[in-house]
Amino acid sequence: MTEAGAEEFAEFGAAALDAFQALFEQTEHLDHRTDDQDARELIGDLLIDLMHYAERRGIEFNDIAAEAQAYYDTERDNPNAYAIGSTVQLQGPAAHEAVLLGQPTRGSVTGIFVSHQGQTEYYVRTLGQTKNQPVLAADLEPAPPFPTTPTTQGVVKDPLKAEQLLIDTATRIASADVHSLQPSPDDLRDHRTLLDALTAWNDMSERNVTDLLLSRVAEHLNAAEPNDITKPPTSEPAARLTPAQLAAQAFPVPLADDIAGEQKPAATRASRTRQTPPSPSR
Repeated sequence: MTEAGAEEFAEFGAAALDAFQALFEQTEHLDHRTDDQDARELIGDLLIDLMHYAERRGIEFNDIAAEAQAYYDTERDNPNAYAIGSTVQLQGPAAHEAVLLGQPTRGSVTGIFVSHQGQTEYYVRTLGQTKNQPVLAADLEPAPPFPTTPTTQGVVKDPLKAEQLLIDTATRIASADVHSLQPSPDDLRDHRTLLDALTAWNDMSERNVTDLLLSRVAEHLNAAEPNDITKPPTSEPAARLTPAQLAAQAFPVPLADDIAGEQKPAATRASRTRQTPPSPSR
């Protein structure tokens, strides 16, 4: 089934006006499908009613209208508009500053906001970030798609998904290492595959990518449940590791050395919005 385009979306709007018009006997003479003035009148009346509804619900209508404008530009294939989930990269002074700071310049669009002045901002998540960052449209350009990356946990086509899988995998490896257990060979292979993909796509060194994720791994490791099956049975609480301690162990680079090929036993492993994750496509 092909995705809906601008013509289909317009017909959805016309059908909504048909239903709205049917609510009022005095509008039977209007024909919004052929008469521009009738269309303007019905669209205006519907918007007014939606404003009243938004007020009753305590929702800011102007914010919704601004976001709708941004999505409308995207669906019209505006070359300067980016859909949620698309890959983008910084350009110009913003990209230069990120490079100087050792920060990634590529990421994924997670939200859209248009100010009352008509200025479009995109919320972008880049490697290692826990929050979305607002970036002006003028500072962005399309980025190459993330490479299709097969892992034992499935095929990954999105940089945010790849990052989360790498953090989860690295956490399991770190937990095994801390407790003198052998990491799973699957985890070691996935770690290498995901790290290579993220390093190549972000055009950064492996060490920089690892450093950006150390704090995330440390957080996950320290938040692990006491009955985490990668930990040995003990009544002693697990030591809380900081990113610096992980880095001091040269984690996770040495963990992959020759383990996978030695056949060692592995530890068992158990409508649109400007908010964070991508909304379902229409």
